[in-house]
Amino acid sequence: MFFKNRMSVTSGFALLAMIAGSFLTSEASAQQAKVVKVQGRKAIVQFPDEARPRVGQVIELGGGSDGIVSMSGGSGGNTGGRNMIIGGSAELSSLTPSGASSSGTTLALDARYGWNKSEMEYGGIGAVHYYSTTAISRRALEVGGFFDYNLVPNVAGTEMIYGGAATAKFGSLSSSAGGTEITGTLMTLEVGGQLKWFPLGHAVAIRGDLLYRIETVSDTVKAMAAGSGLVAKGGLYVYF
Repeated sequence: MFFKNRMSVTSGFALLAMIAGSFLTSEASAQQAKVVKVQGRKAIVQFPDEARPRVGQVIELGGGSDGIVSMSGGSGGNTGGRNMIIGGSAELSSLTPSGASSSGTTLALDARYGWNKSEMEYGGIGAVHYYSTTAISRRALEVGGFFDYNLVPNVAGTEMIYGGAATAKFGSLSSSAGGTEITGTLMTLEVGGQLKWFPLGHAVAIRGDLLYRIETVSDTVKAMAAGSGLVAKGGLYVYF
């Protein structure tokens, strides 16, 4: 009987030691994050260095009033579902042909398909445009590539994104001047800035671009002049 009671007491002490050890371990490994500022549904939270979150991570909330259970996912290139891009823009621009004193008006449509890597977006672009001045009109069909550098990473949950933008395109064009039809090639380079706004959720963006365009034109009779000038674009893009 004595040995039986002694074994029971020993087992009890061992159980208490295990519980205490588990409690101390969990307390030692616990991390705290301090909420610095709250504005609407957004908050600035200060994390310790060893528990710093990454862009695109999902913070799961507990069943209590304010308990955070865990963080998952996220990395420098994780976009939270905004991995691919498809969409298009309309353009209205005023370009001045080389050596000319007056500018011409360009109406254009372009379509894009590409990839979103958070800070960078890139892919293919196709465009069709109509350009006219008092002396000449021309039509062009172009294909090429685009590249965006986002100063604000494009990840799910971010509503306003802006940064630099560039496109390079090559295509064929035909022109009418004085009743004569001329064909040639067109190379276009555009650089500037872009803004993407997600007012309808994380997948649909309204996009605006303000770019400077430089054109190089080649044709058999040297009748079509190249142009340069500011270009404004607006469009709708879907991320998936």
